[in-house]
Amino acid sequence: MKYKDSKCNAYDTYASDAKLYPSLPPVVVPSAPELIRVKGIAQSYRLQKINEIKKEISAERDKRANLSKKYHRAVRIVAGVDNALVVSSMVLGATGIGVLITIIAALVAINKKK
Repeated sequence: MKYKDSKCNAYDTYASDAKLYPSLPPVVVPSAPELIRVKGIAQSYRLQKINEIKKEISAERDKRANLSKKYHRAVRIVAGVDNALVVSSMVLGATGIGVLITIIAALVAINKKK
């Protein structure tokens, strides 16, 4: 069924004719500058600086690795102490409950004999 009298002709176009993106005017992209030849002294200076930066970065990486090892060792020690304290508090709590029950039971037994 076609609607010829309607102002919107949405049914006259097919999906293959519809454009997903609007057409834009072409963009002028500037070209890259010409490569400049560098003399030997400047190039060797740059290479020297690159090597210095590499050394600094590798030294920093090694220092961070050592700090990370120390940090993880400290975390493991703290976790071990924490676990030991948790277990000891559980044992002491159970022992305390046992002692209280024994004292109460002894008092009840003494009072029943009288």
